Amino acid sequence: MVQQFPRELLEKSLSDRHEYFRKYTVSHPAFEEAYEGLLDRINNGSKNSIILVYGTSGVGKTKLIEKVQEKLIEDNIETYINNRGLFPTLTVEAVPPDSGSFDWKDFYYRCLVMAEEPLIDYKISIEEKVENRELKNDGKAALRRSLENVLIFRKPIAFFIDEAQHISMTTNSRKLRNQINILKSLANMTNVPIVLSGNYDLITYRDLNGQTIRRGKDVHIKRYNAKNKDELKSFINVLLAFQQHLPLEEEPDLITNWDYFYSRSIGCIGILKDWLYSTYQTSTRNNPSKKTLEIEDFKCHELTPGRSIKLLKEATEGEKKYEKSVNQEEELYRQLGLIEETESYGTDEDEVKTEGENKKNKKPGERKAQRDHVGVNEINEAL
Repeated sequence: MVQQFPRELLEKSLSDRHEYFRKYTVSHPAFEEAYEGLLDRINNGSKNSIILVYGTSGVGKTKLIEKVQEKLIEDNIETYINNRGLFPTLTVEAVPPDSGSFDWKDFYYRCLVMAEEPLIDYKISIEEKVENRELKNDGKAALRRSLENVLIFRKPIAFFIDEAQHISMTTNSRKLRNQINILKSLANMTNVPIVLSGNYDLITYRDLNGQTIRRGKDVHIKRYNAKNKDELKSFINVLLAFQQHLPLEEEPDLITNWDYFYSRSIGCIGILKDWLYSTYQTSTRNNPSKKTLEIEDFKCHELTPGRSIKLLKEATEGEKKYEKSVNQEEELYRQLGLIEETESYGTDEDEVKTEGENKKNKKPGERKAQRDHVGVNEINEAL
């Protein structure tokens, strides 16, 4: 095997080598699918759409957002060179509340800071009371309107909200529905797609509102499942790529122990990359002349089996929620009456008794009560 990093890196400073590996990313099937899907939904979807990007913790959602933003800037660079008042994207992290419900005022403030909006602390919203001509200052409304104006007049291609599951943190279900309506209204007012990135809780958040279901476009970035041979092969290929791009004099042997690296990362490339980088950075700082890395070096920075099990449990629960949300075609057809619904009530003995009673009491020529079979084949034949 041949190391793939530029060999001149070995002559450069330790910080340069660290920075190289920190920035290095591997193109792999799960990431590429999510990357192409998100770009398509932003570029070709409705301008007031709400796009969900979800996956388990450490799967690479943040890196996905970074790469999509880079592509949006690259594709539209001429527009922003010619008009410096515009910017391609706006990104903010939704911070969980210290207590109670999500703090929208703090959220609007953080958005304006990220947009480098001037005089944020002096934003006011004036509402005139006709009866006594008094003026009222509503700080939260002022910040919201300022954010709306930023999105309208500075025309970002998309508005990204990372860790968006924190928006759903509220004290009751009524307020949770209101959170959804706030985002829906923001997308409507500004005509800017809103991208919500977070864990699988976003599925429940989306499904609370019919309009959000209709408008929502999902992007699922998944971990690699060892039960699937193709996915396991993709994981090992990613591990090999990382192995070949570690700027060391001698290439470490990671793929011989692929099962160890898979077990501690549970198939999440983000967790794997952070682990490899942390090991490489710390080991070479402690010993700048270190030629290669051994398994013992990685064990010093691994997730414990207990923590990996907890992450795996959260991941599998989220994956089941996702599978349930997308694999319900038969249930949809059944509820629409497009396929026969088979139901059983009571015991066999009860059914025999009921059938006998119906036969005894039924008048001549009277149809037996039953559910008619209405299926796609019958409709096609009728047509």
